[in-house]
Amino acid sequence: MLVLLSDTRKKLLWLWIGFTAVLIALVFVQTIAGKFDGIEATAWVWAFAHILPALGLLFVAVLMNKNPSKVLVRATFRAVYAGALAYLLLLTLTLLALPFATLNWSIEEYFAKSYTWLMPFQAILLLSFSFLYFRKEPLFRPNAAIMQEYVAKKAEFAQRSGHVSQVQAFGLLISDGGLGAVFEHLREHLKTDTNEVLVLQGQYANWQKQRDLNLLPPDALQRELNRMTMAVIDYVEKLP
Repeated sequence: MLVLLSDTRKKLLWLWIGFTAVLIALVFVQTIAGKFDGIEATAWVWAFAHILPALGLLFVAVLMNKNPSKVLVRATFRAVYAGALAYLLLLTLTLLALPFATLNWSIEEYFAKSYTWLMPFQAILLLSFSFLYFRKEPLFRPNAAIMQEYVAKKAEFAQRSGHVSQVQAFGLLISDGGLGAVFEHLREHLKTDTNEVLVLQGQYANWQKQRDLNLLPPDALQRELNRMTMAVIDYVEKLP
């Protein structure tokens, strides 16, 4: 199963923003309550050191929107997402465990010790994010055959679920007509997002011109076709 790289960036960013809000709130409440009396700077530096690097990296990745047409194997994204979630949960647990940890250490000593298990985890995540979103060469290059196999699996799932209109659309998508054929089906049966489908249809027409005039290399054409195919699949899955 495949997923657009641009979608994975947004999901990871929203995950990080959600946990950032919770962690900042926890540190703020503890600061107001006097838990960090005299070491406020140490507490906030600790929090920002473990939150901001990845947050900033993901924010830049989303803003740059680099390689929006590239796709990623869903299992790879799930592994990265699970790693990010595990790190953020560990960070939250480390902060919540403060009352128990300070039975043996001072708050400053506990924060210093926590770097030994948090920083290596964070470094691995930062390397993973950089590798996924800032690497020039794609990790995975699905060709036309792989994309057709992916669409065929989607069609099988839709058939088992009893979505007749989706089965018809997926059938058109893997036929000789390809994207051009499925656009008309979407415009006829899709009740929402019709303007977005028209925009996508215009992009496909422009892609055909670039292909016919040899304006782009084959790998760039395939990446753009993959992006449009993934977008069309999302709309097809909205059909009744």
